[in-house]
Amino acid sequence: MVENGGLQVTTTLDYKLESKAEDIVKEEVGLARNLRVGNGASVVIDPNNGQILAMVGSKDFFASDTTDYNGKKVEFEGMFNVITQGKRQPGSAIKPVMYATALQRGYTAASLIMDTKTVFPNQGGKDYVPVNYDGKYHGPVQVRFALGSSLNVPAVKMLAQIGIKNMLTTAYNMGITTLVPTDENTSRFGLSITLGGGDVIPLEFANSYSAFANGGYKVDPISILKVTDRNGRVLYENRDQSNKKKVLDSGIAFIISHILLDNNARLITFGPNSYLNIQGRQIAVKTGTTDDKRDNWTIGWTPNILVASWVGNNDNSEMGQIASGVTGAAPIWRRIILEAMKERPALDFQKPDNVLAGTVDSFVGGIPVEGKPTRSEYFIKGTEPQSISPIYINYDNKYFYKFTEKDPVSTDGTNRWQQGIDEWINQNYKDDPLYHPPDIKKEENKDKKNEESTPTPTTELTPTETPTPTPED
Repeated sequence: MVENGGLQVTTTLDYKLESKAEDIVKEEVGLARNLRVGNGASVVIDPNNGQILAMVGSKDFFASDTTDYNGKKVEFEGMFNVITQGKRQPGSAIKPVMYATALQRGYTAASLIMDTKTVFPNQGGKDYVPVNYDGKYHGPVQVRFALGSSLNVPAVKMLAQIGIKNMLTTAYNMGITTLVPTDENTSRFGLSITLGGGDVIPLEFANSYSAFANGGYKVDPISILKVTDRNGRVLYENRDQSNKKKVLDSGIAFIISHILLDNNARLITFGPNSYLNIQGRQIAVKTGTTDDKRDNWTIGWTPNILVASWVGNNDNSEMGQIASGVTGAAPIWRRIILEAMKERPALDFQKPDNVLAGTVDSFVGGIPVEGKPTRSEYFIKGTEPQSISPIYINYDNKYFYKFTEKDPVSTDGTNRWQQGIDEWINQNYKDDPLYHPPDIKKEENKDKKNEESTPTPTTELTPTETPTPTPED
């Protein structure tokens, strides 16, 4: 039939957008030559029905060459479609899936995680000590800022608490078929899966984000709507475009999207004026970079458009060390999504009925404490905080900070998480009394002992007051 010709194929492609996307990928890959980027790819999807509006599988379908980057040769084959044929690692772009799993298990965008040095023992091997992209530790961070700024240490600690298999289950349900939640994969991937340690098929991975954009539904990607022969007889027609399956709570999809459109939440890592910040539209966006600099991603979405962009090398060789999702893939993503939005109405993410807005303590979450800064946050109903954060210790009408965490992976009784917290406090707040609360039990015992003392007839004992500095705002 195909050999005889005469077939008319109706695709989902937006020809104008496809042409623009092809030009943008080719131009931006050329501009990223100094980053040792040999190839790029991008796909544009309607997240409500899975229709592929544009797909650029490589910088140039007809090219086949070897490029020399300062003595390092990079092989390129244009006819290889990275989007559909590739298996690439997602880097930090997988983190929204992990945090969605955390929200499923009762954590919130205001849950506190300590971004401090954390040692994960490896039986018979080298200990795993995750590090952040900037090489720094940021102390107490809430989930909103940990995800928005793509901090690695909090992500690994959160995964240790919610379970690797639970995250893989969420990923698989969202359509990432390479992350099957088996015991073998749970053991093989380990905690580094939340930093992108498992291969994904780019089209599947990009399309899985549709669930964040459309209120929690998995939609199958489609590219062909209809095929007819030379006589007009319909050989194929995609009649069922309601191919949706609920995989995420709508409130969770909304909160993840809201975190990733919040420019303030990403300030720690990206600053105020990155490629990710597009004024005037609600656009959620996440980057990803693998530790070995082999893959850069940027995936961004609105309620009616999703764009995923990737850069790297077809032979899986490393890019330059300064390459990242925001420097390599983001310029492609930004230009394409701006083009896509020209022809589509501006839509905001709508808060579902099971989500409420509340006010929390800006520093550590929990309900507000008098005199302390506050901020607004969204919660799934029933998960909003009911008390002040347990971090606050009230002694003699003054609030101190007592940062503690349990070590959920310790097998020898050693709390390595707390060791990292104590080390961070001593390095940064050694002389700040707010971070060193009085030993309340010791003080209570001292007061009790004084009360039980029998004073001499000529002397009245007065308990010594404990110094109580005024907490700083």
